[in-house]
Amino acid sequence: MEEVFLSSGWLGERKPHAWVIGLGLIGGSWAATLSRLGWKVSALDSQPESLRWAEAQNWIEGGRTDWPERIEADLVILALPIQLISEGLTRVLERVSEGAIITDVGSIKTEVCLSDVERHHVYFIGGHPMAGSEKSGVQSAHAELFRNYPYVLVPRENSPQPVVKKLESLLHQIGAKVVQRTPEEHDRQVALVSHLPHMFAVALTLSILEESPFETSAIELAGRSFREITRIADSSPEMWQEILIRNAPAVLSSLNVWQDKMNDLKIWLEQKNGEAIADAFRKAHSVRQGLGG
Repeated sequence: MEEVFLSSGWLGERKPHAWVIGLGLIGGSWAATLSRLGWKVSALDSQPESLRWAEAQNWIEGGRTDWPERIEADLVILALPIQLISEGLTRVLERVSEGAIITDVGSIKTEVCLSDVERHHVYFIGGHPMAGSEKSGVQSAHAELFRNYPYVLVPRENSPQPVVKKLESLLHQIGAKVVQRTPEEHDRQVALVSHLPHMFAVALTLSILEESPFETSAIELAGRSFREITRIADSSPEMWQEILIRNAPAVLSSLNVWQDKMNDLKIWLEQKNGEAIADAFRKAHSVRQGLGG
């Protein structure tokens, strides 16, 4: 097994330094929370206004719109659109100093975590914060985004445990609930708890368009339940087309499970089987109780 070598920032020998690649909602929130912990934070983003905004919040000490020749950092966070993560990882591996930990925040893990990302004394650990928002951009970022939400780590088979523990410890400091998954487990399970709900929100919202043109609009009656269920339909169309297409096998499998459950409810409704319907609600309530919060 390769000897573990971590940079001096991880060892407490100097102020730790992070680079955030991509200053959207997630990358900006990472910058905000790390700067509050006392880290030096640098950032790379194609939008100068995003860099200026983060600097004005004192979240970053320096920003660039082009790749530097060298990235001197203890931690690099790839907060890029999902279709750019693999390319971004390659660029970071070419530039980052030894002893660094690299992580991403993408919502699909198989693509990047099973790719060839080897480099001596540089460690990549996949990550995915389950704490997004329908809002986007650094202006929506904040230092508490990850607190009390699951943060999935997806170590590689050869990830040294001391390295994984360092990243876990940092995530605990920012208030996240750390869970570990394999790449395959992550993509299959996140399809159920994240990707499928976004599809439901879109389908339910679009169902209003199926009304008769001679009727008054049901949207006028939309209360809290409709608004809360469909809130995530406001998410970025471009981001979600990439996520759903790239994780299509897992999403389709989850959709089949959901359709089976809907068919059960439909049959019970046709049969006027009130007890079966009530029992389904009781079981769902029990599952919801397990979420906490």
